[in-house]
Amino acid sequence: MQQIETVVVQKQERLLPGIHGLRGTAALAVVLYHLVHVGSMKPPDVFGFIGRDFGYSVHLFFVLSAFSLMYSTQPTLGRPNWLAAYLTKRFFRIAPLFYCMIVFEAGRQWVMGGAAPPLTTLLLNFSFAFGAVPFSGIVWGGWSVGVEMIFYAIFPVLILQLRDHRSALAFLLLSLLVSYVTRAALTAQHLALTPQPKWDWSYFSFAPNLCFFAMGIYAFHVSRRFAASAPVLNGLAAAAIVLIGALLLTNLGKRIYTLGRPDILLWGAGLACLCAWQSLRPSRIFASPAMAYLGERSFSIYLLHPVIIAAAKDRLAGFYELLQPALGAYAYFACAILVVAIVLAASEVSYRLVEAPGIRLGRRLIVRSTA
Repeated sequence: MQQIETVVVQKQERLLPGIHGLRGTAALAVVLYHLVHVGSMKPPDVFGFIGRDFGYSVHLFFVLSAFSLMYSTQPTLGRPNWLAAYLTKRFFRIAPLFYCMIVFEAGRQWVMGGAAPPLTTLLLNFSFAFGAVPFSGIVWGGWSVGVEMIFYAIFPVLILQLRDHRSALAFLLLSLLVSYVTRAALTAQHLALTPQPKWDWSYFSFAPNLCFFAMGIYAFHVSRRFAASAPVLNGLAAAAIVLIGALLLTNLGKRIYTLGRPDILLWGAGLACLCAWQSLRPSRIFASPAMAYLGERSFSIYLLHPVIIAAAKDRLAGFYELLQPALGAYAYFACAILVVAIVLAASEVSYRLVEAPGIRLGRRLIVRSTA
């Protein structure tokens, strides 16, 4: 028991407040985004970027995931069991809640439509192989989990090979080329299909998103190499503010939009700069207790919120119409507060009953394997 408590304390000491807060920020942004696209709630025109750009918070998750894994795994590389500990930790962080959501969604489909997903689809999802097979996911929003699990599988090779700033930069440049070319090819393929599938595989598959993980790895090496350099830190802050601000507040993304989506790549660059900046000099907002709370429960928030928004869509529409005469389009934010409150309540339950026990079980197994 004392060993387990020591592991927990060490984990808490190694948390980066800014990174943890950014994870909470990404979770909140994706809720607001899906309130527009799943809940059909339109925000005021001046906040149109919520429905246009907040979906890129998923790519922030990718950047943060790679950065965090570099940060937490690199110190363990000299240990004999580091690979087993890494795989165990990743599995028990993701699988318990994700499996619960698979069962829930399969049950919902059976109740609503009379047919559960086929066995092959269930096997693909329980094995996390669905990320490599187009349009085979079950869980709403679970496509990002499929993408992340492929990255988790190759990460041990990457961390052993990308030992310094130069190798990480070379991998980043290669990944940018791969991501651009594969996204362009898959987008062209999607546009050529008749009828076009509802979902665009160029957005949801691994190869077009590889660059965001590479950005997270590179951001980690930059933060380590230039941690004591005030000019570099100020440059990261300025780049993050300028890039993200320009993409949010102007039509820059639309102007550079092509099949390869350089606009998304530019988003990734801004988010990577933000990640490196906040890892070294966290702001009061991102490092606040509120954002830390959201960050700790971000996985529950991410998986639960689409189901909650879809289930409450009609009631939300009624609430919006009730408030619209007084608030106009700003009724969107009243609906957002209500949705976030419901999502947080549900996420607290799932975190305490599913996520936290799964994390503890993974830690116990790691401790036992080293005893």
